Amino acid sequence: MGLKSIRCIAFVLAIILTHGCSAANAPKSAAQENNIDLLVLEGNADTAYKSGHLELAEGLYRQLLSYKKDYAPAWFRLGNIYTRTNRLDAAVNAYQNSISSDNEHAKAWHNLAIARVRQATDVLIEAQNHLVVDTAAKDRMDQLFLELMRIQSAKNQGPKVASYENL
Repeated sequence: MGLKSIRCIAFVLAIILTHGCSAANAPKSAAQENNIDLLVLEGNADTAYKSGHLELAEGLYRQLLSYKKDYAPAWFRLGNIYTRTNRLDAAVNAYQNSISSDNEHAKAWHNLAIARVRQATDVLIEAQNHLVVDTAAKDRMDQLFLELMRIQSAKNQGPKVASYENL
């Protein structure tokens, strides 16, 4: 781990450990009881995400979600992290949680579809190890695989298929 990464982690941890303010008579939330400023936590998660520190960002988003379970933007970013690290089942789950919290979150719907297409492609690749060559079933699977690959390769040619990374 480089010096820059260590400094980034130290900075984020220092901010997380700072105390938040709360009204004297107001009931405390779990975040307030643990002296967590959720805006700072989200800002730190976003900074780690945008700078490519995905492991750190994942941990911070998960911490944020422990206090705000239905927070669609955090679920969406987790979905993006899981997609980028090829954890497609986790990505699907995260996008579905984002959609459950905000069913008009178009980017989450889009990225859920992309993750599902990638899962389907992985299934077809695995099927190649188990199908008998020169059968009608194998030919249909090959055609489907080629079509899915064509769709996925189109993402480099325009925004229609590209996944959304930023919110």
